[in-house]
Amino acid sequence: MKFYFTTLFVLTSKFLLAQSADELVFKQKMDLPKGESTPQSALTIAQSFIGQPYKAGTLDVATKEQLVCNLKDFDCWTFVETVSAMAITKHSSKPGFAAFLHMLKKLRYRDGQINGYASRLHYFKEWAIRAEENKLVQDMTEMIGGISAEKQINFMTSHRNLYPHLQNNETFSTVQSHENHLNKYDFYYVPKANVRKVESQIQDGDIIAITSNIEGLDFNHEGFAIRKNGRVHLLHASQEMKKIVISTEPLADYLNRFKKHSGIAVVRLL
Repeated sequence: MKFYFTTLFVLTSKFLLAQSADELVFKQKMDLPKGESTPQSALTIAQSFIGQPYKAGTLDVATKEQLVCNLKDFDCWTFVETVSAMAITKHSSKPGFAAFLHMLKKLRYRDGQINGYASRLHYFKEWAIRAEENKLVQDMTEMIGGISAEKQINFMTSHRNLYPHLQNNETFSTVQSHENHLNKYDFYYVPKANVRKVESQIQDGDIIAITSNIEGLDFNHEGFAIRKNGRVHLLHASQEMKKIVISTEPLADYLNRFKKHSGIAVVRLL
């Protein structure tokens, strides 16, 4: 009997070591209770990451563009994207790690294809548009009272010096072309002065994308809506707090602390 348990332990240890740390984290998240809807599952998964560290630039660790799966630390966008991919996978017919990686690539890259730095979706506005075209999300902003804004999105190419990959002329030209195409779409947002008025139309697990007053930039920050004491708060990877947290103040008050935040867009997972 002792030999049996020793052998079982060794085999189990070898099996665990054969799996990546990220795959083990993924399996833990898949074991969490499944919500009745994808946003509910997203919120459960997102809450399970509370306390994990904030880290910027995790997608640019390799010189060659490749799919990065990092379930240890996040920036605001990779947090929303990773949790969304997990929630969608959890509600799919084959909720395995390979399916999750496929969904992560589908969300992160234009047409789900990796073809250099310019193939990554660098503006959250385009991320939402592409995800909606793929029937993964629905942009709720206009429906809950959002207004149209004249917003030209070109921050990357107008600040070329901030992006090492844009020193390559071909990459720069491709990104500029994508910006021009993106600017053909309408841009809706709820001004931050109106956010409290529309709180009743925001659901737990909705993606909250915070619009920017910065010229050429679409969004400053992203997170998930979570209701506490009847008010909507933001569950997000906070650069300010250096970890994943729920905002202490309601979303409307959180927005008012930052001059660069102009309002929100609301995107709902399907």
